[in-house]
Amino acid sequence: MSERSRLPWIVMKFGGTSVSSAANWETIHAQIAEHIGLGFKPVVVHSALAGISNRLEQLLDTAASGDSQPLIGDIERCHLALAEALGVDGEALLRDPFDELRKIAAGVALVGETSFRLHARTLALGELMATALGAAYLQR
Repeated sequence: MSERSRLPWIVMKFGGTSVSSAANWETIHAQIAEHIGLGFKPVVVHSALAGISNRLEQLLDTAASGDSQPLIGDIERCHLALAEALGVDGEALLRDPFDELRKIAAGVALVGETSFRLHARTLALGELMATALGAAYLQR
């Protein structure tokens, strides 16, 4: 067993505001590095960007009427702005989740309702998109 594998784990949880700016990601990076220096193996858990979960809820509510494009555009702009500030390729990193959001909205418009499973999947996309950006920044 390697020395690294015997280190204690530490879970570091960050809320939506904490992961919504490049300056905050610099702080998160510093905190992770500090914990590694203290001999911990950090596990980073965080929320969707500030306000994104609410926008995703609104997306599901408005998609049945077919008027979801403005919200999808807003969600995309928020993520792409952060990606640019972090110096990562947001277009490439988030192409699939953005496509999935558009498909979800089209599906809801078609059937006029959402299931609990679709609701959960849509909200999970918020965390997945933020995680893709944060992980790319930390790896860089």
